[in-house]
Amino acid sequence: MMRNTVYCLVDGDADHSAIENDVLTMIDRVNSYVPGYRLKQRIQFEIFSSERPLYIPETGKFTGTRVSVLLEVTGAAHYLPEYAGNLDIMTSAAKATAERIASHSSETAGVPS
Repeated sequence: MMRNTVYCLVDGDADHSAIENDVLTMIDRVNSYVPGYRLKQRIQFEIFSSERPLYIPETGKFTGTRVSVLLEVTGAAHYLPEYAGNLDIMTSAAKATAERIASHSSETAGVPS
């Protein structure tokens, strides 16, 4: 099983429901070609105000919202063990990208798909 945490800093007021909807849509999209891809827990929002900013060593004080998304992927175990989710997601993403490129190339070249 592969687990990742994705952080995003959003300046100003962040529309939490719009961000959550967009993240969930993308998770569903990735899950369509990587079946073991899922949200590990609910998306987290942390607001930093001018009274309580987030200090970032390279850039200084940040005010706005930190969005944290905890993800995991379990391998499909077709050719590799189930615990090889990291390899499954890379292979599945490469295959889906190649299929999109091939589809786009055939459409622009006038070749029936």
